[in-house]
Amino acid sequence: MLETLKSIDTQWFLWVNSHHNTALDWTMWVLSQHWSWAVVIVAAFCQLTLRYEPRRWWLPLLGIVLCFLLADQGSVHLFKNTVCRLRPCHAIEGVRMFRTSCGGQYGFISSHAANAFAVGLFLVLRYWKRVRRQWPLLLLVVWALATSYSRAYLGKHYPGDLICGAVFGAIMALIVWWITNMIEKKLKASETK
Repeated sequence: MLETLKSIDTQWFLWVNSHHNTALDWTMWVLSQHWSWAVVIVAAFCQLTLRYEPRRWWLPLLGIVLCFLLADQGSVHLFKNTVCRLRPCHAIEGVRMFRTSCGGQYGFISSHAANAFAVGLFLVLRYWKRVRRQWPLLLLVVWALATSYSRAYLGKHYPGDLICGAVFGAIMALIVWWITNMIEKKLKASETK
């Protein structure tokens, strides 16, 4: 069963990694860059937090920091360093990589996918009932999906690494959302006394 899953994962990876064009090359490269993440997260934070809860701006900021901390460190210490699954660029000959190197030896789970889904879904959960239009929040989910896809496109991860990273990130988002909600309830309760 495990060998069948590995075979399917490798076939999916090879399909994604072999379907490319110039526009997608640059788009996927940009999506994988940390500076582009900063632009997306700062824009989302400013648009949502400063508009819908300027008094407690520090609470969603704390949530974003916790999401990064838990998803990033968890993906490395709980998975990459224990599962030790080689990245496809270390395991398969002729992997196509655009403007990037293979990086670390292990790829399960994808830290990019875990981080993008943790932050993106945390913001969606935090603001879903507060905003008048939900489509900007859905763009965060599209961003997380596209960022994850970029990692297979660029030869860094198998699709299974991305799916498991996204699930782990979503779990971290739920935990952080719950923590920030508890803090907010305690703050509101102390304000009414």
